[in-house]
Amino acid sequence: MPLEDEYPGDADWQSTVALYREDYLDDDAHTLAKALCGDLDLAVVLRGKRGLKEGLWWIDHKVPALDNVRPADCLEDPRLIKRLRTALMSMPY
Repeated sequence: MPLEDEYPGDADWQSTVALYREDYLDDDAHTLAKALCGDLDLAVVLRGKRGLKEGLWWIDHKVPALDNVRPADCLEDPRLIKRLRTALMSMPY
């Protein structure tokens, strides 16, 4: 089953974003957002999960959990955005 089929829904995503915004909405998150086509929600969660350096690396590399798609390639397709969100929510802290 594709990861996007496991997406828990927008309400759970927004709860995750709100939690991470409390501690990780900073200049590093804004830098990550630039690499994520301006998506600050994705950036702030990635900032909390992986930090700036690893996050920037991760965005441009094929990720096995994303079926070997680069996170940067998920940003234009709603189905792949769900895949990306699900992967981020499942990452350990």
